[in-house]
Amino acid sequence: MEHRVVFIFRKCPPSHLLKLRWWGYDVASLEACPDVETVSDLGRYIRGRFVIVVGDRELAEELGVAYAAVEEVERFLAWLSRELPPAFKPYLQ
Repeated sequence: MEHRVVFIFRKCPPSHLLKLRWWGYDVASLEACPDVETVSDLGRYIRGRFVIVVGDRELAEELGVAYAAVEEVERFLAWLSRELPPAFKPYLQ
């Protein structure tokens, strides 16, 4: 089974953070949002995944998963973009 990294937002994520998908990360939300996977059964959804709850520390602690503030995810995305343009990513696999 492939282990996936997913960033989960309680509400719709800022549109610029959808670029995480360019790097192979999943982006999901607990509410219905355009262009974002909606999670209805959170307990089942997170099995077999490395989960980072964004912007909701209490939910992350309740689930026993990682937490990141929106600003930290923005810095991570900026770092990814500086280190290697997405066009080169397929050559790394």
